[in-house]
Amino acid sequence: MPRVSYTEDEVAEAMLDVTDNGLSQNKSAQKREIPRSTLGDRLRGLPSRSEVTQPAQLLSKPEESRLVAWILRQEALGYAPSHSQVRATVNALLRQQGREKPVGVHWLARFMKRHPSIKTKIGRRQEASRFNCFTPTAVNWYFDIREREYGWIKPENTVNVDEGGIMAGFGLDSLVVGSSDPRKKAFLKGSQSRTGLALSRPSRQLAVF
Repeated sequence: MPRVSYTEDEVAEAMLDVTDNGLSQNKSAQKREIPRSTLGDRLRGLPSRSEVTQPAQLLSKPEESRLVAWILRQEALGYAPSHSQVRATVNALLRQQGREKPVGVHWLARFMKRHPSIKTKIGRRQEASRFNCFTPTAVNWYFDIREREYGWIKPENTVNVDEGGIMAGFGLDSLVVGSSDPRKKAFLKGSQSRTGLALSRPSRQLAVF
């Protein structure tokens, strides 16, 4: 029985079974578990469903792929775009192509559904100087000094003592579009408008020997 979902690669392999390996359409469709009607249509040169619906999309597949790459690149640079910025970018592209109608309210949600590598996430604001200084060279330099001064400290012998305080002002964290990889956090480069009022001694890390 054909599966409900199948990939274009599987359809292409079924077509090769018929054209290059001498299998009948029935046997090839059964082997790849795809509908015989779909295989027959593709062998007659009919387009796939995604190719048929593509003209209804505002952007072509290559354009959407470039937009995804741009979003991920902006996030890596510390400038993950907001929803409004993504829509503004697409609208500017459409105007360059002579299409004045802007994207709809739900366009971005459908776009992200078509591209699961991106999603809406919280962008955490960081000072630009702090963002720029957090490099592999700086991190390695810190650990080289720590190991030279204290030797290797076991993780179970390390505790964190945090300060208490009140944040005065407004945070600039915001919703942005970025990588759907849970290991990748979106940090936004810029200034912070918060003032910290410390109520205890500064945060420091204590090593238990």
